Amino acid sequence: MGKPKQQVLSRFFSPKPAPSSATPDPPPPPNPKPSAANPPVSTVASFSPAKRARALSLSPKSPAAKRPNPTPPSRDAVRRRLLEPLHQAPPPHPLNPTGGSGGGKGYTPLEQQVVDLKARHPDVLLMVEVGYRFRFFGEDAAVAAAVLGIVAHPDRSFLTASVPTFRLGFHVRRLVAAGHKVGVVRQTETAAIKAAAAAQKGGGAAAAPFARELSAVYTRATIEAAAGELEGGGAAPEEGSRYLVCVVDKEVEATGREGFDVKVGVVAIEVSTGEVVHGEFMDTASRSGLEAVLLGLAPVEVILGTPLTFATEKVMTAYVGTASNVRVERASCFCFGESGALAELMTLFEKSVDNTSRVEDDSQPMETNDDDTNLCGIEGVMAMPELVVQALALSVRYLKVFGMERIICFGSSFRPFSADTEMSLSANTLQQLEVLKNNSDGTIEGSLFQTMNNTCTAFGSRLFRNWLTHPLCDRHLICARHDAVSEISESMGSRHSINNLQDGGDGCCTALARSDLSTILSSVLEMLGKSLDIQRGITRIFHCKATAKEFVGVIQSILTAGKQLQKLFLEDIDSVSSHHKPVHSSLLRRLISTASSSTVLNTAVKLLSCLNKDAADQGDMLNLFVASVDHFPEVAEGHVNVEMAQHKLDLLIVEYRKQLGIRNLEFKTVAGSTNLIELPVDRRVPSNWIKINSTKKTIRYHTPEILKNLDNLLLAKEELAVICRSSWHKFLEDFGKYCVQFQAAVESLAALDCLYSLTVLAKQNNYVRPIFVHESAPSQIHIKNGRHPVLESLLGDNFVPNDTELHADGEYCQIVTGPNMGGKSCYIRQVALITMIAQVGSFVPASSAMLHVVDGIYTRMGASDSIQQGTSTFHEEMNETSNILHNCSSRSLVIIDELGRGTSTHDGVAIAYATLHYLLKEKKCISIFVTHYPRTLDIQREFVGSVGAYHVSYLVY
Repeated sequence: MGKPKQQVLSRFFSPKPAPSSATPDPPPPPNPKPSAANPPVSTVASFSPAKRARALSLSPKSPAAKRPNPTPPSRDAVRRRLLEPLHQAPPPHPLNPTGGSGGGKGYTPLEQQVVDLKARHPDVLLMVEVGYRFRFFGEDAAVAAAVLGIVAHPDRSFLTASVPTFRLGFHVRRLVAAGHKVGVVRQTETAAIKAAAAAQKGGGAAAAPFARELSAVYTRATIEAAAGELEGGGAAPEEGSRYLVCVVDKEVEATGREGFDVKVGVVAIEVSTGEVVHGEFMDTASRSGLEAVLLGLAPVEVILGTPLTFATEKVMTAYVGTASNVRVERASCFCFGESGALAELMTLFEKSVDNTSRVEDDSQPMETNDDDTNLCGIEGVMAMPELVVQALALSVRYLKVFGMERIICFGSSFRPFSADTEMSLSANTLQQLEVLKNNSDGTIEGSLFQTMNNTCTAFGSRLFRNWLTHPLCDRHLICARHDAVSEISESMGSRHSINNLQDGGDGCCTALARSDLSTILSSVLEMLGKSLDIQRGITRIFHCKATAKEFVGVIQSILTAGKQLQKLFLEDIDSVSSHHKPVHSSLLRRLISTASSSTVLNTAVKLLSCLNKDAADQGDMLNLFVASVDHFPEVAEGHVNVEMAQHKLDLLIVEYRKQLGIRNLEFKTVAGSTNLIELPVDRRVPSNWIKINSTKKTIRYHTPEILKNLDNLLLAKEELAVICRSSWHKFLEDFGKYCVQFQAAVESLAALDCLYSLTVLAKQNNYVRPIFVHESAPSQIHIKNGRHPVLESLLGDNFVPNDTELHADGEYCQIVTGPNMGGKSCYIRQVALITMIAQVGSFVPASSAMLHVVDGIYTRMGASDSIQQGTSTFHEEMNETSNILHNCSSRSLVIIDELGRGTSTHDGVAIAYATLHYLLKEKKCISIFVTHYPRTLDIQREFVGSVGAYHVSYLVY
């Protein structure tokens, strides 16, 4: 006997069609009386084959049953029907504000809560806590099912899907990585508190749903700042920066443009670290300056301050395309009303001034950077340019949704995009020299950053990336880094020989101290590398998003690192002669002193003394605080209430011993049920005793008095939990007044990590310290046996070194020719990279190097076009060359590779010759020009002694 056909499912979605008739139906009356609405048909269908067979067997045997079933609606139609209710606004009803039957839709109380929440947050994908699961509803369920690979099914009015609560962090990260703004809706009351409130109101609120509210919102730029409150783990957090960038622009007046088209204002906020980078600059029609900023920051979220000019919109559209995985928000620049953007920022600072105030008791001045001239706080904001203030205000308004707008009050973390002490690197230079990622597949494999990065910590790696994209152009700052690297390197070299020294000499003590420098730095950085990302941890604490376990881990790591660094005896360094100082470098002394400041260490000890570390590790909020009447009076009172409730419950056993005549009667706990009275089966008990469970010989009971006291105890514990969570939030808020100190200590540890990384690089690859001539000396580059830092790490000993001799008073331009694949591009990249990393503060891959500080490196290399932006190879070449000629100076290094390849030979020769002629005559900067046009060499006749012709050849083994 065959299986019955699956035809019953269609009855849930559409009525049976009317029987066919030869005569047409009579016309309807002119004003028909509206019929009563049909009762809603549930969309929860059973897909069990057994139930289908049973339904078919019980269906009436009538002629209508033999008719063929109507065609069921399409899958899209069913899905549309299930999703429509969530997109419709709830009907207003003054007598029935919660919906239900009075709302016209028949929603359950939970569904009405979801509809109200979705109406208030239409752009957020909501995860609603329901018992032990987080549920999605409507279109959110369809999106979550597609991203998470879970099943979405119809349930009453909406499509729904769910995930377990203990996997919240895992699923939130996956949804955020897919580009969604995810909101977590939590229950704000427990069953015991809800029952107690209902009892006080006479039981009328018992049927109401649990109160729920949006507790957190996550996006790609903010998830790391709030990751501490996410349970359920998930993928490992990204170590790189996650900038939120806001871009606004304004057209420049026609008079005085001087080749510029617009003025651009950009603010980049690293919400997870508290770093705020800002800048306003003039840009050309190609928006090359904006592209350089975006490439250097690599934002994960972008706020576009509308309206934008057409060219800016075009560049941003290309950058945030579908392949970039960058999330985009748009905000109107006219949303601030008459008060303006500055007034909104002033209001924020006035509200946060108490939280960001410095500690006045037992504090000492923090060590600061001598070259740090940035303004902080309200004064710094008022001194910012107009477009920067506008972009900052738009960012603050956006961050208010996440409760993270106070990050702007991190005054010490403000820094400009480009300073007078930093080199100018364009987007083309970073890309063509493969500084951050390779040009093959766009990953960091084979990039300069991967080759040089030996940092131990995530926050050190982020700072090293910033160092690499912002080389210094101040000779004193560069030499300060070189001094620090040299001293760490010397301490590494003396580590093995130090064991052979004997006691009894001042020189021995000095050598021991210098060896301790490398040893202590290595142990501190290794410890920090194995611990949490303390920089992001400090910011999560500032945002009140950190868990107790994370708080203890972060503060303990800073305390341990500071105590280790204090072993270098830097506190009494002024009383020690210069010859016997354990650390000579002024930069190292300042960084170590800030990281091991007594103020920071004393504050860390004070904060940790307020918490129970074991309870923090276990997530036990009830026993987290070392409660006292002076520090946490509410918590102490809550513990007293719990103890009193427990005492009343324990006293009941005495009464039952007398009542039952059993002296050794004790409460039992079985399968999670506590305070059970266990009696033999044949023992008679009062009728109001409740049987909980039993065995063959015993029965366990709960009495009404026990149940009442258990409810009181549970209520006291849950009220204590609420008090503890409130006290924990206040404890984190109070940390704000110490945050600047801890942030300075972490930044110093990051700088020490970068310096140690440069030392390891130099020791492993036999790099040498470059010598920088005085600023008043002519521009020059002298490199002996220079090597390409990236290719050397890949090829090893097979790389052939090259010499470079360029001097402004002599030969300051090289014209390089040679066959394809002969190494011309490799040579010119080598010169540019050696110059760049030397000004980063690194030693260089060469036998010797004498350099002059350059203010910028400008490159035009390779053939590229952009179909998305509608630009050809020739257009890209001319655009990049124009930017070079406009921005370079006599102190710049210019690298041009095969200019004119994107057009005919005749035009290419003319363009290459004219460009080189302008560089030599007008700019007079150090240049290396690679070409396949022999006619270009004729320029030597006009610039005798200034231009040298070189040919790259190869050897055949």
